[in-house]
Amino acid sequence: MSSTQQLFGDYGELSLQANGGMIGPAKFKLPGLDPIKPLTCPNWHDRPGAEDWLPLIKNLCGDFICAPYGAPEMSEALPQNWKQNPGEKITNDNWFHGFAVNNLWDVQIDEGVPTSGQMICHPPTSHPFEQVSRKVSLLPDGPGYQVELNIVARSDIKFPLALHPCFLLPDQPGSLNLEVATAGAGWTYPVSLIDENAPVAINARFDGLNTVPRIDGKKMDLTKLPPDEPFEALVQIGAPEGEVRLVYEKLGFEIIFSYDAQLLPSLVIWISNCGRTEAPFDGKFRTLGIEAVAGAFDLGPHVSTSKENPIAEEGISTFIELSAGEKLTTTSTIRLQAL
Repeated sequence: MSSTQQLFGDYGELSLQANGGMIGPAKFKLPGLDPIKPLTCPNWHDRPGAEDWLPLIKNLCGDFICAPYGAPEMSEALPQNWKQNPGEKITNDNWFHGFAVNNLWDVQIDEGVPTSGQMICHPPTSHPFEQVSRKVSLLPDGPGYQVELNIVARSDIKFPLALHPCFLLPDQPGSLNLEVATAGAGWTYPVSLIDENAPVAINARFDGLNTVPRIDGKKMDLTKLPPDEPFEALVQIGAPEGEVRLVYEKLGFEIIFSYDAQLLPSLVIWISNCGRTEAPFDGKFRTLGIEAVAGAFDLGPHVSTSKENPIAEEGISTFIELSAGEKLTTTSTIRLQAL
């Protein structure tokens, strides 16, 4: 079976990847506009040295899920208030962002229906998940797609979860408006991300995305993207409404990402604007990750399953709990429309 299967519909096409169960590349049509490729797929998997990269990075493309979300071990560099009463490690899952996104899935297009397909991951029998699957369907009434995620627990488990689409970040500074319905206050990343090109203050609070603190003491507006500098940042905000709009004013369209905010009550926003200089990013990579999460950043199960992490202490859930045999189902939608 091919490692990639293709969905086709009246409004565009979408690839389903066996590597990591990723969705993308995607290409959609809107009247009067050139074909739109809304997802980031760098296509660097065959570069020299790629066999040594984490599979998630090697095969990075578009829209994927992280279960469990984040690092398998807790960073000792974390401030003390992020390390209080840590939760337990996920048994037999030592992958960053989880086994599923770093391994192969079975991918099949629904028979006679080229607009929908199934993606299924079967973790090893020692893993606490019995099955992770995604049903992907092109929207019938316009450009975009819907994803139904199902996770079946093999054993009792508490884990952080993220839906992790990576969207187009345009070249022109400030040409993308990021609009989060009833966005709450937020947190900056509690440790240093990279040695350079990371100007956001470390381990700080902010009232809104338009007043995010910088290391130099100034504020910056992360609702107008990209910044006019090489830049790498992760911030997290409460997002109780479950809808994000990415308005590409110069390109003439917007993307609406909607999801279940009762299950995934906050957003981690990853802005990568040519800030990472190591391979494979090479100071050229751009993306806007809009991660709908039940988690405390990507700090992993130890931090996220603690009810004493700073985000959980403010009443925002940072993990999901399943009993053996229990099935979690959640649906998300990505839709494009003209301005």
